[in-house]
Amino acid sequence: MKLHEFTSAADIPPSWDEGLGNNIYLKRNFLRFMEGRSDAEDSRYYMFSDDKGIPDSRFMLFTRKKYVITQFTRFSLTAFTRFVYVPLSVARPGVHLGEGSKKNFFDLVRALRGMRLVFNLPQAIRHPAFVQIKTCPRCVLDLRWSSFEEYLADLRSHYRYRAQKALKKSSALKIGKLADNNSFNEELYALYLQVMERADYKIETLSLDFFRGGFFDIFVMQDDAGKYVAFYQLLENGDELIFEFTGLDARQSVKYDAYNRMLLEIVRYGIERGFRRIDFGQTAEEAKLRLGCRYEHIYVLASHSNRFLNFLFRACASLLNYKPFPENRFRVFKSVASEEGDNP
Repeated sequence: MKLHEFTSAADIPPSWDEGLGNNIYLKRNFLRFMEGRSDAEDSRYYMFSDDKGIPDSRFMLFTRKKYVITQFTRFSLTAFTRFVYVPLSVARPGVHLGEGSKKNFFDLVRALRGMRLVFNLPQAIRHPAFVQIKTCPRCVLDLRWSSFEEYLADLRSHYRYRAQKALKKSSALKIGKLADNNSFNEELYALYLQVMERADYKIETLSLDFFRGGFFDIFVMQDDAGKYVAFYQLLENGDELIFEFTGLDARQSVKYDAYNRMLLEIVRYGIERGFRRIDFGQTAEEAKLRLGCRYEHIYVLASHSNRFLNFLFRACASLLNYKPFPENRFRVFKSVASEEGDNP
C-alpha cells in the first residue's frame, strides 16, 4: 500500500471520495469547508492506495496539546493527544478503514507520540494495542409516520402530554429558516457560545464562519419582540437528516421550553420532508430518548506512546467508559411493545 499525506484539504484528490458511503464529514468538499473553521491544530489528511492508485483507507488527524482524557469521570487529567477524528463533535468516524490497509493505518497511528484516540468506531473494530472505550452514543429516531400528527398520536399519554405542553408553552415563538446563512450574526453566535460554556464534554469550538457555510440549513426561534431565543442547524445527508449544532438563551429557553420545541420541530421537518431517519447526535440524550430516539453505540480506540502510561491507562480504562441510560428505560410509543418497565 502507498501512503499519501496532505497538509491541506485543498490538495486532496477527487479519488479520495470513492467508496466513502454516507460519511459526509469525511468527504473532500466538507473537509475543505471545515479547514480553518475549528480550533483543531496541525491537521493532516492521509490516504492509503493500492498499486493502481485506488483508495483504500482514508483518515484525518489533528493534535491537541492539552486534552482532558478523563472527561467522563470525576477526575481531570490532560495529555498531549492525537485525534483520528473530524473536529466537529459529530458521531461519525474520522477514518474510513479499507481491509487492504487496516494494518498500515494502525501501525501509523501507533508510531505517533502521546495519547492516540481513534473516535466514533463501531464495536467490531478493535486492535490489541488499543483499549476500547465506550463514548457518548448517537441518538437516532427512525421515521415511520406519514405526518407529525400521526407521530404525536403514537406517543404514549405522558410523552404526548410533554410534547403538547412544550408546543403550547412555545406557541409565541416565531420559527423560520435563514434565507441566507451569511446573515448568521454575532447575536446568534453568542447563543452557540452559551451552549459551549455549559457543555460537559467538548473538544473544539467552531468559528462564526462555520455557521455561515452553505452545507447547512439554519432555523431561528424569536420571541414576539424579535429577539433571538434559539437557533438550530440541520444537515441533509441523503435520506438522513442530521441535527448539527444549536444555540440557546438559557433564561429564555426555560421560559418557552425552547429546546423541546426545537426537537419536535426537527421531527416535524424530518417527517414532512420524507427522511428515513434523524441523527440527533450525542448530547442531551435524556430529552432525545423521551422523544423516541434509540441508541447507536460508538467507541473510541485509545493508547499512549509511553509504555508505563499506556499500562496505567489500560488498567483504568473501564473507569473511562461513558455510562448511558439503560436501553429500555423509556417506552415512548404505543406501537412499539417492550418487555421492560417505564420511567417517564
